Amino acid sequence: MDELKSKYRNIIEDLQKEIPENMNKEDMPGLTVALVTKEGPVWLGCFGYTDFSKTRAVDTDTLFCLQSTTKTVTTVAFLLAVQDGLVALDDPLVKYYPEFYVNSRVDNNEYTKITFRHLLSHTSGLARESRVGGVFNCVPCTWEEHIQKISGSWLKFPVGKGFSYSNAGMDLIVYSLECITGEKYPDYVQRVLGDPLGIRFHYDTKEMYTASNSAKGHLGGHRAAQVDPVGLGCGAAHLSITDQAAFVQFLLNQGMANGRQVLKEEYIHAMRSTDKERWYGLGTCVDRNYGISIPYHPGGGFGLLSEMYWVPEYNSGVCAFTNQEFNPSESYIGILAKKALERMLEAHGVSIKPITFPFQDAPAQKIDTLLLERLTGVYRGAWDNTTIRLDNGALYLEYGGNHKLIPHNETAFSITSPKLLKGVIFQLDKGNPVSLKMYLTSNGIVHMDYKGRPPEPPGPNKKEWEKVTGLYQMILYRTEPIHCAVKVEDDGYLHVRWERSQRLYPYKDTSNIFFMFNGDAVIFEEDHLLNDNVTWKKIDNPVNTLTELCENLEYDLPEWEFDVAADQLTYLGRNDEAKEIQQLKKGIVNHGG
Repeated sequence: MDELKSKYRNIIEDLQKEIPENMNKEDMPGLTVALVTKEGPVWLGCFGYTDFSKTRAVDTDTLFCLQSTTKTVTTVAFLLAVQDGLVALDDPLVKYYPEFYVNSRVDNNEYTKITFRHLLSHTSGLARESRVGGVFNCVPCTWEEHIQKISGSWLKFPVGKGFSYSNAGMDLIVYSLECITGEKYPDYVQRVLGDPLGIRFHYDTKEMYTASNSAKGHLGGHRAAQVDPVGLGCGAAHLSITDQAAFVQFLLNQGMANGRQVLKEEYIHAMRSTDKERWYGLGTCVDRNYGISIPYHPGGGFGLLSEMYWVPEYNSGVCAFTNQEFNPSESYIGILAKKALERMLEAHGVSIKPITFPFQDAPAQKIDTLLLERLTGVYRGAWDNTTIRLDNGALYLEYGGNHKLIPHNETAFSITSPKLLKGVIFQLDKGNPVSLKMYLTSNGIVHMDYKGRPPEPPGPNKKEWEKVTGLYQMILYRTEPIHCAVKVEDDGYLHVRWERSQRLYPYKDTSNIFFMFNGDAVIFEEDHLLNDNVTWKKIDNPVNTLTELCENLEYDLPEWEFDVAADQLTYLGRNDEAKEIQQLKKGIVNHGG
């Protein structure tokens, strides 16, 4: 251990200097990080406080919520039941939860094909959330009600034929474990995993919110809402950095802890085993940006962020927590964890140069228009979609902008303005597209599955659709208002618009059920719409609604939230209301709320 500490001494010294500076820049109340090896943690770094009152300093016993990093814990807990012969990965969910059902455009019994492997790998096609409880739906509910309200939703694609991240699927894993074992899940996971590792899992989020040595989540300068209590499988686990480091050590040792093989190595290997073109195994993400397989899982929500990496081949692991989530896409904790891992790998002689686009310097070629046209259509990724279209003999990709593709052969294309993307490679089967790989400038490769070509307009442009057009609002984490807009566009179809407009296709002869071309359902019910089982309430007077919200909140809404609402109103042609929203923003900013 002393030799390892010596090897990492420079890394630790640099991080001890760097972390406080970056915490100050990002207004982070607290942060804790561990560098971990198979022999144990070589450093546990604790900085800042459990909240902005600064009455309790973060220490090695401070409890942080793992958020989605919980999914890796859930997976290990389930695999322990598999190891004990209580259940099999390929058993159908309905074997243990026969009341479960969801709708499908493929077959009325499609849901009976969902196995636990599908749930753990997010390939079931389930919606992201339950209709009550969770990150987006703020309706208080019991654990049983949360699970029951997953039923009745719609599958996004045939079971096993795509990837779509689902918190609901991970909660179904936990509910099934309770049915199988006859134990409450927190008791089960503590018995089979916590006790053998010598660590303590906490799932009572109400208790954590009031405990003196637990980190409280923050969004900017204000405290976030309490962590959702019913996300047992997807995001509610709490651990100290000491115990999280022990969990990472267990993963580095391929399932061994305290001299005992707790989980067989074959199951640990299965967690990180994916098709070489995919990035998610069983409750585990896999990063191949450096040419090696790096298992990890991030987490974020309710003002808290979590990161975890482990690379058994090079005896290197990192875990980190913070209680500031204001800008998670650019958060320092993600940069910190990856940088720390990179330096640990460098100490083992591993090259950490990111994968480059293979055709970066290849000459451009002229490709027949028919060969280009076959690549056009919609491609679906884990978090987003892209459209490939043909215009005047050239392909264009819509992803964070409209990018012209420069061909280097029939399937490889570079980007004319590579600030976001370096290039794209299409995968074909018998000459037909099945997926694409986008080489991003900053963070590796994104895979997207081919969904086909949308029907050509014009659409039916039904008069009855006018009653559902308008502005809709969802309250994220019970505190942050997010807006989308619905209107009939010139193509004769109803569209829903978040960052960009998505065409809606009516389902058979129903009047309120629609599907985007990527498979997501949008269902209109009375004064709201459902997407991914998340409720968006229709807002008839957005100026009054936002004014009232600002008056009742204990903090100022970020300026971008006013800007998004104004932008959506402009899209709807409600320009006067958009101007009023901008005036409201100025009043809030100028007068401090």
